[in-house]
Amino acid sequence: MPTLHAERSGDGDPVVFLHGAAGSSRTYGWLPDLGRAVIRPDLRGHGRSPRAPGAYVLGDYVDDVVALLREVGPAPVVGHSLGGVVAWTIAQRHPGLVTSVVLEDPPLYMGEPDEHARNPAVPHFVALRATAAGWQADGTGHAEATAHLAAQPYGPDPSRATADVSAEDAIAARAYALLHLDPGVISPLVDGTALALTDVEAPVEAPVLVIAADEALGAGFPTAHQERLAITHPQVEVRRITGAGHSIHDESAHRTAYLRAVAERLDC
Repeated sequence: MPTLHAERSGDGDPVVFLHGAAGSSRTYGWLPDLGRAVIRPDLRGHGRSPRAPGAYVLGDYVDDVVALLREVGPAPVVGHSLGGVVAWTIAQRHPGLVTSVVLEDPPLYMGEPDEHARNPAVPHFVALRATAAGWQADGTGHAEATAHLAAQPYGPDPSRATADVSAEDAIAARAYALLHLDPGVISPLVDGTALALTDVEAPVEAPVLVIAADEALGAGFPTAHQERLAITHPQVEVRRITGAGHSIHDESAHRTAYLRAVAERLDC
């Protein structure tokens, strides 16, 4: 089991932030002082953490983060997308390690075969895998990669509504992540095995808040999933942010709302 690289900043009780698939700890580099020790690991195969070919499914990520939590002590865990499913699963399996949970647009049901077959993110992951592999093979530099991403539809284009624009630092963080990603991370996301063992039935003792994206912008946690979760876990609070895309924390228009929601859960 690889030891994760983790960035740490601030003092006080810990809070752990888990990035999504094909991301890295740099996606949270913009965070202000939260009055806590902020711990931002790179998941296996991402950023500066070791690669683990053939071992990129939910249980692998969970085991790595559990080891980290045992080192830093019980803590709130904030997770985006894949990181959210990891946080949810740890809260189920190891309730003593998690004091509260914030899930940012978590694809909790996307491991189900029918949901995976309808998942609009799969073609995006295929493209990301090709981009990461091509850039790494060609020796593409960070500046060039950042410029390429900035020109894409989700880049900082002032002609688009501000609610759907990534902050400039987010684009740079995304470029870094793809340049350091093991492209093999993506394959289980494409074939449906990465999240296949997600448990959407078992209880979660810790307080849980879901910050959900606008369904019209490709939410990983659409309204239909919210309705299902309300049946099995009625205590989970869901806040859907109008105009927010899947990476809510990346969008400058929504960072204030994101931080407010996270701060509310740090002292649960």
